[in-house]
Amino acid sequence: MRLGASGLVPTSDMPLAKRLGRALIVGILALTAARALAGDTLAPADDLAATAVEAGKRRVPVMIVFTEASCPYCARAKRDYLVPMQSQGPFADKMIVREVDVASDRQLRDFAGRLTTHRQYARSAQVRIVPTVLVVDLRGEPVADPITGLLAPDFYQLYLEHAVEAGLLKLRAPASGGRR
Repeated sequence: MRLGASGLVPTSDMPLAKRLGRALIVGILALTAARALAGDTLAPADDLAATAVEAGKRRVPVMIVFTEASCPYCARAKRDYLVPMQSQGPFADKMIVREVDVASDRQLRDFAGRLTTHRQYARSAQVRIVPTVLVVDLRGEPVADPITGLLAPDFYQLYLEHAVEAGLLKLRAPASGGRR
């Protein structure tokens, strides 16, 4: 390839098959990188108050995943359970997932709108083991027991689903107005 007046121009000494092969490789690499950026991670908790507004509009709970970068169990829980659960399958549109790094001083706005850090927020939630998954309502109140550690792989997905279902039940229950 050489730079011409109209952009990159293929040189005559490079066969078409070779140029197409290179273009295919570049395309595959670009798709792989886009997938890694878009669907293989959990969104960090930056503004839980805004997340609660979004969750309220959708009438879904918020799943907060407390992790630490050096934790191999956290990486496995995210890779095998949490990322797939948030992006595909029957629970993909039934929750909003946010990640809190318990060792990070990254800023975050909590459910009350107060500025804090990931580390301080994890302490206030009394998280002592990672990964910990907490499903909460729109005020940040737990709707199910925390899921601490990477429990038995045979049941971990079930524990996550039950916690989300508890949140859905609370958020989608008809408001009691004294009528029956």
